[in-house]
Amino acid sequence: MPYPIQRVAVLGAGTMGAAIAAHAANAGLKVDLLDIVPPGAQGKERNSIVKAGFERMLKAKPPALMEQSLAENIRLGNFEDDFERLKEADWIMEAIIERLEPKQELMARIERVAKEKAIISTNTSGIPIAKIVEGRSEAFKRRFLGTHFFNPPRYLKLLEIIPTTDTDPEVVEYMRTFGERVLGKGVVIAKDTPNFIGNRVGSYSGMQAMNYALNNGYGIEEIDAITGPLIGRPNTATFRLADQVGLDIMVGVAQNLYELIPEDQFREELLPHEVLLRMVKANLLGNKTGSGFYKRVQRAGKTVFDVLDLETFEYRPAQNPKLPIVQTAQKQGDLGARLRFLVSKADEDRDARYIRDTLMHSLMYAAWRAAEIAHSLLDIDHAMEWGFGH
Repeated sequence: MPYPIQRVAVLGAGTMGAAIAAHAANAGLKVDLLDIVPPGAQGKERNSIVKAGFERMLKAKPPALMEQSLAENIRLGNFEDDFERLKEADWIMEAIIERLEPKQELMARIERVAKEKAIISTNTSGIPIAKIVEGRSEAFKRRFLGTHFFNPPRYLKLLEIIPTTDTDPEVVEYMRTFGERVLGKGVVIAKDTPNFIGNRVGSYSGMQAMNYALNNGYGIEEIDAITGPLIGRPNTATFRLADQVGLDIMVGVAQNLYELIPEDQFREELLPHEVLLRMVKANLLGNKTGSGFYKRVQRAGKTVFDVLDLETFEYRPAQNPKLPIVQTAQKQGDLGARLRFLVSKADEDRDARYIRDTLMHSLMYAAWRAAEIAHSLLDIDHAMEWGFGH
């Protein structure tokens, strides 16, 4: 049965929902972007939430749209006045708050209006896919699956597709092809396990790396100097990546994952360090609030970054640390040679020790969980490369 996708409906205009709508618009698709109505809102104010999300997307850096004119492909609306538009959609994707009950309630509403051949998906980053469609008809379940994009969707290649045991294999294959050919994604088929592949390994690796640093007196700039391109990772490294993702998101995902995997013997590494909890409480969430581990400031007419001093909890000018082990490692040649050199120096240099220990934990965890979360080791490699640049 063909599932030609021409019109997409994205439900939820938060950071991810609006950015996914933009990515679909980039691909030439017509998009309806809907969100809730504020309590008591009248007239144009009924679309104020979706409009705010849309306008944030238009101002996003890096840009979510290939060109601003593509915004014309996106039609705004709300869940009360415009829900009937879903009858036109070939693909309906949910991207609302990360709580099971609201998602289940929304699926019940979608089932009442979606056309027979519409594909329905969720962008949840970790809630079990099968639970989201509990109580829905068998016909609905056959065309439902997870489509988990990584942020920002235009720039991160990974798209995890997560079928349930009820999903029609034809729907899975269609969405794989659509994701690759139309959306330009690297698609990985993940098992319906907590946080799937990328965020299962990535959450563990990220929290373990930050906890190790914070527990052992490493500096923020120091860690970012040794965990970026030196070891084959993006310039965002560790703490800049946390700012990009959002500390509230990172902490929330880790805490939720902890509760979902009681049998995982390594789950204690997911418990956030007290520094992270303090930052979330203080609304130091990263790029979206303007302050996180780093803070962008204007100084002498230039945009520069200050860094959070972990002792005073005040910001100070960020430094570019000159680490002898880094300078020596950079002379070793390719990535493999650099890593072998750093591991060989782990017993005598604290920065080399950090790299060895955190890489060892990450690789060990991925290997330990491989059969549970993925269909192949290559899928784990692709998820970490395409979703995290690792």
